[in-house]
Amino acid sequence: MTHRNCNNTRAPLKSAILLLTLVALVFPASTAHAQKEDRSRGFYLGIKFIASSLHVDEDGESDFFVKDDGGGIQFHAGYSFNRVFSLELAFGGANHETSVQSIDADFGLFQLCVHYRFSPGRAFRPYIKGGLGGYGLVLKDNNKSVRIDGGGVPIGGGFDYFFSKHFSLGVDLTHNIISYDKVKVDFGTPTDGLDIDQAGAMTSLGLALAYYF
Repeated sequence: MTHRNCNNTRAPLKSAILLLTLVALVFPASTAHAQKEDRSRGFYLGIKFIASSLHVDEDGESDFFVKDDGGGIQFHAGYSFNRVFSLELAFGGANHETSVQSIDADFGLFQLCVHYRFSPGRAFRPYIKGGLGGYGLVLKDNNKSVRIDGGGVPIGGGFDYFFSKHFSLGVDLTHNIISYDKVKVDFGTPTDGLDIDQAGAMTSLGLALAYYF
């Protein structure tokens, strides 16, 4: 399986840097401090609408490929231990087209990340994050499917802007470094599984909405 237009993985990064710069100009530190919200700990839930850029290392032996650009939804739940540290669980996926119209590609993920937030108590709160993840890419054609699974490391950052103590709107950029180690083939007969060693990556740029209890 090959992948095309790998340079497109830089697009979400450039977009996020531009967006972060614009927000920093619109919401300067003095304004954010004036709108500060004090929330020290507790649970939160959210949803994220993402644009994704997917890459699987090319093998050079097939004309079939999954297109880089896709989109989807992620859900997340977390717990803030204090005003700077939180632990967050995220799951969801994205849909990507392929070079064959009848074949769909669905990418799924499961992430557990630690977040560190800057500017505690202010409305505008940048953060960085890192953790561990599980990933799967499924190619479907009617009742036939091929699935590759693996683990990896998500790293990233972004910001949340708190409109109140309970609601925030933010932007998140996450890069997932993936090592695929299993492939399963199902053509309507008992599924066959094989061990593989395939490197990959997925970068997502998301618009996040969250509710804090």
